[in-house]
Amino acid sequence: MRFECSALQISPITAPYLFGLIASQLWGYIATRVVCLEGVHVNKYRVICLAALFVLIAFSTQSVAAGLKDAKPVFKSGNWTVLRSIDAMTDKTNCTGIYKENYGIQLVRDSLYIQIQGGIQSVTLRFGENPPKGMRLASKIEKDVGTVIISGNDFSELGQTARLRLQVLTLVRGIVNEDLDTTGIQAAVENINSGCPVQAEAKKVQSTATPNSLCSDQLISRMRANGLTDAQIRNICQN
Repeated sequence: MRFECSALQISPITAPYLFGLIASQLWGYIATRVVCLEGVHVNKYRVICLAALFVLIAFSTQSVAAGLKDAKPVFKSGNWTVLRSIDAMTDKTNCTGIYKENYGIQLVRDSLYIQIQGGIQSVTLRFGENPPKGMRLASKIEKDVGTVIISGNDFSELGQTARLRLQVLTLVRGIVNEDLDTTGIQAAVENINSGCPVQAEAKKVQSTATPNSLCSDQLISRMRANGLTDAQIRNICQN
């Protein structure tokens, strides 16, 4: 007799996403191949499935930190630290922000990724003291990689508030609540958008703006990232 753990379709938390998808497939392979022995209650094999799942989650969570182990911290704002690494194959600079040294909460130029273990089903967000937004179903990729993805208008709203609360319904853990202090996230995003210069360089970039400048520090950072010189920026932004 074969017992399939089809009710436990849980994807482990990983970054980068490719590992998450591979690990998800591995979990599916394990979960559908647990065979009941004669005379043993199937609930014991449900425990086996869960044990295999949590081992896989522990392994994948360690891989998140391992993927950034060589990254150098270059900028800090509030609870956010920006890490910079160089891709060995392309020599491309990678900029990633993390929250309170937690590699499971990662910030990039246009998205925030928050790992939630247990099989994400739905997500409710609340920004600051505003009323919570309507519950939404988790997207396929959120389910596949076990991560809540905040992007688009929701991501833009992060820079306008100092607090983010999440309520996530999961298959295994029930309702999971997260409460993040987002103070400083906007400065971290600006640093990432500028190619994540070290803190001293970032301050130099910000000093380009004068009290009478027509350009914000964020706009100046973007112009610099696009190759404009300081003289060109001053000409554009002067009163």
